[in-house]
Amino acid sequence: GGYFLPRLSGKIGYYLALTGFRLKGRDVLKAGIATHFVESEKLPALEKDLIALKSPSTENIADLLNSYHMK
Repeated sequence: GGYFLPRLSGKIGYYLALTGFRLKGRDVLKAGIATHFVESEKLPALEKDLIALKSPSTENIADLLNSYHMK
């Protein structure tokens, strides 16, 4: 945390470090820590689709994550 928190945009990293507040779900995405957000009820289907990938390349995984990503 000492490395990445001060590097977050705005002052969110300092806020998290000083208060101990925990981000969850969409907040992690909005803070710039996560790249994708998938609703919890869709996680089993995402896991199944990730395992079923014939050739798991970076592009294939990114496309699959984008299809599940909630905006």
